[in-house]
Amino acid sequence: MANPSRLARAVAARVRRRQAALDRDDVVLVTFPFTDLAGEKLRPALVVGRPLGEDVIMAFITGRAGVADAAAELVIAPPDPEFAPTGLKVASRVRLNKIATLHRNLIRRRLGRIGPRTRRAVDRGLRYAFDL
Repeated sequence: MANPSRLARAVAARVRRRQAALDRDDVVLVTFPFTDLAGEKLRPALVVGRPLGEDVIMAFITGRAGVADAAAELVIAPPDPEFAPTGLKVASRVRLNKIATLHRNLIRRRLGRIGPRTRRAVDRGLRYAFDL
């Protein structure tokens, strides 16, 4: 059987590596809450704020078709050259009007990262969503 303190150190080291590697523009797999807090679902999300401390500001990503508010949503699709580095598997919409601040420990893993053109579009969508 493994030494418990050795196992605890290994887990803590993994958590530190995961936390240290997190940046704005990362696409992550996270346990994201429903807006009414009735439940949660493991789904991709985009880190839209500078990660400080234990909390991270993220925008919900969905693979469902349809647009609730085009100015507050950004489509990322396979034909786009910036799609592959995101780590997403299907065409998706970043819902910039579905934002949550979540604890880092809810992040399962990093999927990828958005490119500079996509970041500019995200910035425009955030300005619209927050009326800035």
